[in-house]
Amino acid sequence: MALVNCPACRAKMSSLAKVCPKCGFTSDPQAEIDPKQVKLFQMRLFREHMYKLRMLSYVAMTITMIGAVPMLWDYIRGIEESLPVILLDHWGVYAIATGFFLYLVIRFLMITVRRRYYANLPVK
Repeated sequence: MALVNCPACRAKMSSLAKVCPKCGFTSDPQAEIDPKQVKLFQMRLFREHMYKLRMLSYVAMTITMIGAVPMLWDYIRGIEESLPVILLDHWGVYAIATGFFLYLVIRFLMITVRRRYYANLPVK
C-alpha cells in the first residue's frame, strides 16, 4: 500500500483505494459516474483554466507597463531639457503594442472559455 497521486486532482491517495477521497475520481471502468462529481470536476477545471488566463493577463499588463514607464521618463526628461521628443522611435512603443495585443488575445480566450463552460452546463 503506497501513496500515489490522483490522476484528476493530484491529491495523495492510497494505491488500493478505488475512488479518490478528494475529487471522487475512479479508474474502475465498471464504476458509476456521479453527475454531481462530474459537474464539480468540470467546475474545478474551468476555475484552473480561468486562473491561468488571468495570470497571463497580468503578465501582459506588466509588459505594457514596462514599455510605458521608460517612455514617460524620456518624455518628462525631454520636456525639462527642452529637447524634441519623438516617442514613436522609442523601444517602449513595441512593448506597449505587444502587451496590449497579448492582453486582448487573452481576454478573448477568457470569454471563449467562459462561453464554452456555460454552454456545456446541464440544464436544471
